[in-house]
Amino acid sequence: MVFLKSYKAVLWLLTIPLISVSSSLPAFGNELVVHKFLAKKPIAQMIWFPSEYGVLTVEKKVASNLAEKGVSVVIPDFFESYFLPVAPSSLSQIPEEIVARLIDSVQVVNPQLPLFIVSSNFGAAYALKALFQKQRHPVNNIGLILLNPNLYVETPSVGKKAEYWAEVSQLNFPVYIMQAELSPWKWQLSSLVKQLQKNGSSVFVEVKKQLRDRYYFREDASDIEIKAELKLADNIISSLQRLSPYMAEKRQGGVFVSKRQNNALKSVKLAGIVDYEGEQNLPLSLVDIKNKMHHLTDYQGKVVLLNFWASWCPPCVHEIPSMVRLKKIMKGESFEVLAVNLGEEPSDVARFLEENKVNFPVLLDPKGTAIKDWKVFAYPSSYLIDKTGRIRSAKFGGYEWDSPVVKQKIYGWLAE
Repeated sequence: MVFLKSYKAVLWLLTIPLISVSSSLPAFGNELVVHKFLAKKPIAQMIWFPSEYGVLTVEKKVASNLAEKGVSVVIPDFFESYFLPVAPSSLSQIPEEIVARLIDSVQVVNPQLPLFIVSSNFGAAYALKALFQKQRHPVNNIGLILLNPNLYVETPSVGKKAEYWAEVSQLNFPVYIMQAELSPWKWQLSSLVKQLQKNGSSVFVEVKKQLRDRYYFREDASDIEIKAELKLADNIISSLQRLSPYMAEKRQGGVFVSKRQNNALKSVKLAGIVDYEGEQNLPLSLVDIKNKMHHLTDYQGKVVLLNFWASWCPPCVHEIPSMVRLKKIMKGESFEVLAVNLGEEPSDVARFLEENKVNFPVLLDPKGTAIKDWKVFAYPSSYLIDKTGRIRSAKFGGYEWDSPVVKQKIYGWLAE
């Protein structure tokens, strides 16, 4: 076993002074708080950028395991260094230049070793933006590993097209994506890969079966997710091996166009029920749990609540009773609830419905066809459709569907 020296330290980066982006940021001189996990005889180096969830205990544990396997890991704590709260909005206050200089500092220590940049969730966007600073000139020996990355400028409103940060299509790195299967982002993987490949990035994708976003640090982790967390260090080692052959070539980023997106990284907020402004006449033809075909066009003349859900999604499960209550309240009215399950096995859906009785059709979408057609980016997502088939309102995130505001909208549309 490789000797491990692991400690939390204040790293004196004399060549990369902290730079102030506003008077609201405290001055730290030349100090940057980092966690270091150093292998005695390293075969690779890694910088693990924290996500919007901060520096996690489990990530330090994985870094320790990686060091035992010969990968030296540095985890900078930008939040503590800048006295910032652990939140998505804080990432925008970390100057990208300091990250580029941190990369330089790590490479100077062992310039012959490959360097891998790791980040997850919303932190992946920040890592990409910082790396773009490096790629204004050709670089090599750097690879990128993304865990369940969120690379959208903001969470798309229901029915609208996603907008990726400009750097996504302008980078040119070897990239390895680990994406949880039970996630709305899984269905957008092909789109993300196309964006990353636009400027030549070599992209590899691994879909983690039966896992949810944040699987390795969820408080409600399933047995499968707990086992996957224990294997994360080994998974990362495998991804390093996959990327290594593609890292010798010098690569350069594309035209620097991110000025048009230089607004701060935005924290993701759940929208309320909003007026729908996306594309109309979206297709929906799916079988239900009893193998009966349902076409959305068959429901013209009724107001429809169309809901996209999964049994492993806590907000989805939480809102189901309110949809059952709403259906009872609307008994005798021209109203229906259609619940589209997101890619689960029919047997799993059937077992769930045995324990959670519903009074509306549950449709199956095993290939994600409806998810793509309806541009579902968050679970649950819901649409309210009037009697003519026009989508009038939309909502992503859980909701109490028997609330007065929903009933008022439905009765208004029924009266039209």
